[in-house]
Amino acid sequence: MIYVIGHKNPDTDSICSAIAYSFFLNKKGMETKPARAGEINAETKIVLKKFSFDQPELLETADGKELILVDHNEKEQMIDGETKIVGVFDHHKINFSYPEQIYFHAKAVGATATLVADRFFKHNIDISKEMAGILLGAILSDTVIFKSPTTTKKDKEIASKLNEKLGLNIEELGKEIKKAGMDMDKPAESLILRDFKEFNFGSKKFGISQIEIIGVEEFLKERKGEIVEAIKKVKQEKQYDCLIFAVTDIMKEGSEIFVSGEEEVIEKIFNIKLEQNSAWINGLMSRKKQITPPLETFFKN
Repeated sequence: MIYVIGHKNPDTDSICSAIAYSFFLNKKGMETKPARAGEINAETKIVLKKFSFDQPELLETADGKELILVDHNEKEQMIDGETKIVGVFDHHKINFSYPEQIYFHAKAVGATATLVADRFFKHNIDISKEMAGILLGAILSDTVIFKSPTTTKKDKEIASKLNEKLGLNIEELGKEIKKAGMDMDKPAESLILRDFKEFNFGSKKFGISQIEIIGVEEFLKERKGEIVEAIKKVKQEKQYDCLIFAVTDIMKEGSEIFVSGEEEVIEKIFNIKLEQNSAWINGLMSRKKQITPPLETFFKN
């Protein structure tokens, strides 16, 4: 059995793409099963429930298993364990090496779900209303309702095509998913670790997290001090050189970023002045396109 699995700290695109791509591969004659590399978040639970899907199987370790990776290709984001990788299907920057020839598909679009849905259409495999729902939900999630700079024309075309099965107001669906999944009453540390990824930039070890909300001012008015203490705590516990936590306001189209470690460097890279470990960056919507690339470039040089 081959498991189709997304990254650690899975998000909606990671989970829904694993479910849909596994279904697609099985239709093409393979024997696969969707899986997850961690607990799913509130947003993903809402999407799965809305379109009548169960959570994929949780894998505690990859030891002895064959995997197809979706929505990631960097080692730091892979499930732990000794495994045989037989394929990669992703939309992120490529940072991958493997000692054997494998199938590897990566394309610069806003969501892996866009690429998965495109496979269904190109191979004339029927997409059920429910499957169309989770794929559309994943696209809206990862593109931040098409407001992220990672959004492409292809994402919008595929979303529109999926919605032919659903007949929904796409923007309203996106808002519904984002609002329902905010779950902002959790402790600050839990929010930081919700959509958390680890990166190595040169000799520096970074943790970069992002959450998407509506109403950033009200949230920060109540929780800013708690968040500052929490990022310092997580940075120390995980022994990072720097931890960045972006609180992105979908409607305001920008992010309040919290920083612990390498503060002077972060101020220089992003042309900001941190006050109480945070600063607002107008237009910053994407970790993938607007946070990690300048950090990688700076520390590489």
